[in-house]
Amino acid sequence: MLLLVAFLEVPINRIAVPMSRPSGVPPSWHVALDYLGLFFQYFTGTLVVALLLSRAVETIRARRGKRDLFAQLAVIVATGLAAIVLFEKPPDALNVAVDVSFAVAVIALVATGLGRTRDLGAQLGLAIVAIPLLIHTLNFVGTRFLWPETAYDGKIIGIEHAGVMALCIAALVSPYLFAPRPFALSVTRPGPVVFAMAIAAFGAIAARLWYPQLARVAMYAIGVTLDQDQADPRLAIYLLAFATLSWTLASCALARSSARRQIGAGIAMIVLGGYAFKWTHHYLLPLAGMALIADAARRVRDEELADLPIRSETPAIADTTWSSYIAALKAALDKAIGEFHTVTTRGEGGLATTMVVGDKDGVPVRIRIERIDGSVIALDVVVGREIDEMRGATLCLWAIAPRGLGINPSGPPAAPTFKSGDAAFDDRFRARGSALAFQTLLPAPLCARAVTTLDGWVAYWEREGLRYRVYPGRGAPLDHPLPLSDLATGRPTTVERLVAVVELLVESGARGVEPQAAAPSSLDDLPAAQGEA
Repeated sequence: MLLLVAFLEVPINRIAVPMSRPSGVPPSWHVALDYLGLFFQYFTGTLVVALLLSRAVETIRARRGKRDLFAQLAVIVATGLAAIVLFEKPPDALNVAVDVSFAVAVIALVATGLGRTRDLGAQLGLAIVAIPLLIHTLNFVGTRFLWPETAYDGKIIGIEHAGVMALCIAALVSPYLFAPRPFALSVTRPGPVVFAMAIAAFGAIAARLWYPQLARVAMYAIGVTLDQDQADPRLAIYLLAFATLSWTLASCALARSSARRQIGAGIAMIVLGGYAFKWTHHYLLPLAGMALIADAARRVRDEELADLPIRSETPAIADTTWSSYIAALKAALDKAIGEFHTVTTRGEGGLATTMVVGDKDGVPVRIRIERIDGSVIALDVVVGREIDEMRGATLCLWAIAPRGLGINPSGPPAAPTFKSGDAAFDDRFRARGSALAFQTLLPAPLCARAVTTLDGWVAYWEREGLRYRVYPGRGAPLDHPLPLSDLATGRPTTVERLVAVVELLVESGARGVEPQAAAPSSLDDLPAAQGEA
C-alpha cells in the first residue's frame, strides 16, 4: 500500500499540481487536484511513519543484538522528529535535528546490514546508496555551521552536483549489487531488458521533443535540477542511470526470492523519496528503503542458494539397494527409538521422496530424504512440528563447510550470533539466536556428540519443533550421514551413522519440544501423498 500511495503522490502532487497551476485564480478542477495531491502527500507520510515504527519495535523485540538495537532506536528518533514536521511548521532547530537524526539512522542501518554470512552485493549497495543521502545532510548542516556565507553559492552548487552524481553512480552500479543471483541468469531475462529499453527510448524522445518540460518534471518529481535553457551536459548520464535502475527494479520485482523482492521495494522507496527533501516523506521513504534492504540482506543469500537449480553430484543409487537400506534403517530406528513407518513417493522430473515417520513419547519424528534420478539431494529430520524455514527461529546452528565442498546454507534467520564457550563446537559450528535455548537443548554431552555427528544446519523454534537439514556433497561430506558411495557401488553398508544423528536430534528435541496431543504416529495419519507409493 505504501508503494502504491507513494507512487501516485509523485505524478499528482509533485508534477501535475505545480505544472498545471494557473497564474490567476485557480479553477475548481485544479483546487480538487491540489487537495487530492495533499491527501496523497499526508497519507504517504503517515503510512511510512507507521511502517518504520512498527518494524523498529518488531526488530527490538527480536533482540538481534546491540547494533540492531542502536539502529532501530535511531530510526525511532528520526521518525518521531519527522512526524512532528508532518503536522506543524517546524522551527529551524527542529529542521537541523531532523537532518542530523536522518544521517545517524542511515549510517546505523548500513552497519546493521554488514555481516560475513550476508549477501556481499546488498552490503556494498547499502553503503553506496547511503552516500548521496549523507551528502544531503552535509550540505544542509554545512550551509548553517561549517563555512562562511560568502562561500555558500559555490559550495552549495558543488555539493549538490556531488550528491546528484552519487545518485547516478548508485543507479549505474545497481544491477551488479542488487540484481537477483546468479547474475548470469537474471541478466538474460527478456522482461526487465525490454522494460529498461522502453524507459530509455521514452526518455530519449522526451529529451529531444519536450526538454524544458522534462527539466521541470525532474525538478518537481525527484529534486534533480537540470539546465532549462539548453540541454544539460549530464543529461545522457542521467538517462542511462534511470534506464539501468529501471532494469534493476524490474529484475527484483520478478525475483523468486522474497528477500530480493524486498530489496527491490526498498530501492523503489528510495527513488520515490527523491532528492528534494522538502517534506516528511522525502526523508522517511529513503529511510524505510534502507531499512528494508538492510533486513533483506540477512537472508537473501540463503534464499537464493536454496533456490538454485538442483545439480546433484552424489552418485545414483539403484531402487532395490535403496529399498534395502531404508528397510534396515526402519528396523534400527524401531529398536533404538520406537515404531516407525516408511513410504516412498514419486513425482515429476525423476523426484522421489522417502518418508520415515514415527514418534518418541508423543513427539513426532519425521525423516525425509529427497532423490532425483536416484541421487540423494537433501536429508531433513524434523522433531515436533514442521515449521517453514523462512520463519525466524529461536536458535539456529550451521556447520562450517569443509574446504572444497562449497557453501553450506546457514538455515532460518535468528539473532544475535553468540559463542557456546566450547572450543571444539565453536570451531565446527556457527550459532545464532538464544544462548539459553542452546544450553537447554545441547548440554555438554550432547554438544560433544553434535561436533562429531552433525553437518548442515539445525534450527529450533521454542517448544514447537527442531529441524535438521543437510545436503550431502554440497557444503557437507558426501558419505555422512548416508553412506552414498557404498550404496552406489553395492558395497556392504550400515545405518549406524544416520541412526546416531536421529537419536541425537530426538534426545535434544525432547529437552525443548512439547509433546503433541494428536501427533501423527503413522503414515496413515499424514496427508495423502501424491504420486506413486
